Amino acid sequence: METTQIADSVRQRGWYHGWNIVAVCVLSQVAANGLTYNAYSLFLRDWSAQLHAPISQLQLPIAAMALVAALLSPMVGVLADKFPARRLFGWGLLGIAIFYVAISAVTAPWQLVALYGLLAPLALCLSTAVTANALISRWFVRRLGLALGLSAFGIGMAGVLLPPVIAALLPTAGWRMIWRGGGLVVALLVLPLVVSVIRNRPAGDEGKYYLSGDGKATGHHAHAAAGSQLGWREVAARKNFWLLVAIYLPMMALYGGCAQNLGPYAASHGLSQQTAGVLLSILSFSHVIATLVFGLLSDRFGNRLPFAGLAVVMVIGAAIFTFGTGFPALAVGCTLVGLGGGLFTLLAAAIAVEFGAQAVGRAFGLCMLFIPVTALAPFAIAKTQESTGSYTPALMGLATLVLISGALSLLLRERRGDNQPANTVLSRT
Repeated sequence: METTQIADSVRQRGWYHGWNIVAVCVLSQVAANGLTYNAYSLFLRDWSAQLHAPISQLQLPIAAMALVAALLSPMVGVLADKFPARRLFGWGLLGIAIFYVAISAVTAPWQLVALYGLLAPLALCLSTAVTANALISRWFVRRLGLALGLSAFGIGMAGVLLPPVIAALLPTAGWRMIWRGGGLVVALLVLPLVVSVIRNRPAGDEGKYYLSGDGKATGHHAHAAAGSQLGWREVAARKNFWLLVAIYLPMMALYGGCAQNLGPYAASHGLSQQTAGVLLSILSFSHVIATLVFGLLSDRFGNRLPFAGLAVVMVIGAAIFTFGTGFPALAVGCTLVGLGGGLFTLLAAAIAVEFGAQAVGRAFGLCMLFIPVTALAPFAIAKTQESTGSYTPALMGLATLVLISGALSLLLRERRGDNQPANTVLSRT
């Protein structure tokens, strides 16, 4: 008995491979989201001039991608629960590399819509949050919120690192060369590293400390068998599922609407493209910080109160972003709205609590089915500006919806497994 306790203590102090899993999930999401989504608004002015299309029309590829990705997410969620993550990430990153190279060859706006609507969605679903959250939930009970928060770094970190670099390279290298280079990096560097590290779950007693709250099988892993039996109908029957959908959609719409219009919005305030790149980096850096902070808050307090607080902060940020003038005000607004990127950490953690580790992929994928509602936000904001000459009506309308979502989050009742108290395990971390 004493020998076993000593061995457990050594394993707790040793490096856990689950953190390597988190690291490659970060890398995969940086590679997949970087050009596809995070730096998208920086290409709009060049595309508008060279492809002869208004900026509102060039927001439609994002909407097309979100629509198809939403339809695919429930099915990818099922795959994430059933098939090896290494295979799913490998195919997804290969698709991203092909997509990047294909974008570099477009000559008309409809080609952008076709590539974003047909090739990007499946590749993104396989190589980002749906697969990553399911995989990480199999490696962690203790520190689950932190692990999910670190994984979500991938979405925000790409926005921190890439926009300033791309804004600096665009005048000399051109957007076509940037997309080709991105494809080569993903295919030759990122893909081999990710598939070499990923394993589907811990082996034997590996990570016993991280897989329980008290050294026994507890928490959402204790309900793995029950979770694996949940179908889409059972997931949709939960009240918390619909509350989570109503909570995250307005937040994501406001965050995405600001991010995808930030380049043109900065230009309307007399700021340069390089300054727009800096603002995008600020917004994404705030996103990165939020993924960590809200992961820790989720472990400590659950998800209901952090969701409510996030809504209030985003509304304040939207007001500053809308009515402020000059770089300092826009930077503060971007910082506060950027915290909205932390919603995916809270969403994933709340789903893991509600449905158990073995059903995270299915439940998270079904939750993503509603993303098209938010994907129209960038188009609506751009179209409103073109019609009225102002971004204010659309931005303030979205802020109002976020305030309502914050109130709804107070109705969320967290539970674990069947009917256990929500934070019986995570609160011990």
